[in-house]
Amino acid sequence: VVQRLRRAVERPDRSGALQPVRLDEAVRNTLYLLEPECRRHSVAPNFNVGTGTAVPIVLADPVGLEQVVHNLLTNALQALDQVPAAERELVLAITQQGAQAVLSVRDNGPGIAAEQLLRVFEPFFTTRSGGLGLGLSLSQTLVEGFGGSLTVGPATPRGAEFRLALRLAAGAAA
Repeated sequence: VVQRLRRAVERPDRSGALQPVRLDEAVRNTLYLLEPECRRHSVAPNFNVGTGTAVPIVLADPVGLEQVVHNLLTNALQALDQVPAAERELVLAITQQGAQAVLSVRDNGPGIAAEQLLRVFEPFFTTRSGGLGLGLSLSQTLVEGFGGSLTVGPATPRGAEFRLALRLAAGAAA
């Protein structure tokens, strides 16, 4: 973990470590690991893969990709603690947009204030009591190392939506 953190902070060229990864499998693996946390938070994630016949295969470091998805889901679960259990929704969706696959992670928690949206990827910026403010910063660094992007915006009618966009692997389809 320390070595991975060090590499992420130093921003090395990670293009050599990239390989084809099924995005849906990375999400399912992470959901499996977080199943006890989801139960503890009274959240039943809704996971949708696009209606196309091919499952998106992206270029990424498999372990790094799962770390990013894990962080996004953990943040969503913590945000959902602030709304009544009966109202909690966590929706994950994979779509294909041109030469990219996009994973959307949307919760209906309290959302992120507009002035904070601009800072959520800054190292050591946190809105959570006791948070270190490193998770989203490291996630963004990892995703950029994959040649992708990680963005955030408000969800309707409330909450936050993180969008992870990654390049499709050339000629790969599942």
